[in-house]
Amino acid sequence: MSWPDTLRTGPYPPYPGADGADGADDLYPEYPGEDSEYQPVKRQTADVWMDQRSKIFPRYKRRSIALFLLRLPAFVLTHTEADVLGTGGEICFFVAVSITPLITVTGARWFAPLRRWYGIFFALIGISDAATAAITTDFSGGVFGRLAGHTFLVTGLFVVLIALPLLLTANTPAQRMLGRYWKRLQRATYVLWGLIVLHLLLLDDFVPFGGPQGDGAPVFHQRFYQAVAISIPLVVLRLPPVRRWIAETRAAGQQWKVWLAVAPLAALWILGFAYIINEEIFTGTEAITMRPPSD
Repeated sequence: MSWPDTLRTGPYPPYPGADGADGADDLYPEYPGEDSEYQPVKRQTADVWMDQRSKIFPRYKRRSIALFLLRLPAFVLTHTEADVLGTGGEICFFVAVSITPLITVTGARWFAPLRRWYGIFFALIGISDAATAAITTDFSGGVFGRLAGHTFLVTGLFVVLIALPLLLTANTPAQRMLGRYWKRLQRATYVLWGLIVLHLLLLDDFVPFGGPQGDGAPVFHQRFYQAVAISIPLVVLRLPPVRRWIAETRAAGQQWKVWLAVAPLAALWILGFAYIINEEIFTGTEAITMRPPSD
């Protein structure tokens, strides 16, 4: 994605999506998929409002301005180092895979480009994290030991290696060149997802309720449980029966039932993200003040 595209004023594409026909669950696509059963072609009210020009900045549409502002946090997450990079990459990944469920629940599509944006930054942060670890960490065995000397390092290395081809093909020319194989390649997103959760599990040594340090509930201070709390709602909202019910309920004009049904999932998602962001702020502050935490 080129920088001018962050403030482009062009219209939506003349088709429901560019991701394929099975639900737009990929990490890097720009727009939602063509699954008419789950993604109605008719644009929603929020999309129509966002596609209008801003009164404050008439040159740009509301959608373009909102997307520009929502993309900025990725830069903040990138300008960190060491342990903070890993958490920043984790945040970018979960933001990216949260876009499809948000489209499913709201029916709006104006924020779909954020999926590709945060997916790209997840890969860039992961690469930076691996490079930093190869140079600065204290594990024995040279560069190989720093990258693969422990089980949690091996899983992290696999995450970066799988993210590389996804990053290199996260563009329209690659999508056209690969054709139907591009969609299959993007399915590696789910492999990435599982490896990230496994990496966090191994990183925390799977201590169910341990740890003297914490910021409230000790269990949620651990990265693995944070990732699980975020993943459960995202997986549930990807299940075909759930998506079908949401689409049918919204089409019947009963969006309030959708909000009521997803409220517990939303609460779990917010709780997991709150602890991850708290971890990022805490660790980042300690790193900036040259007093990094011991873990």
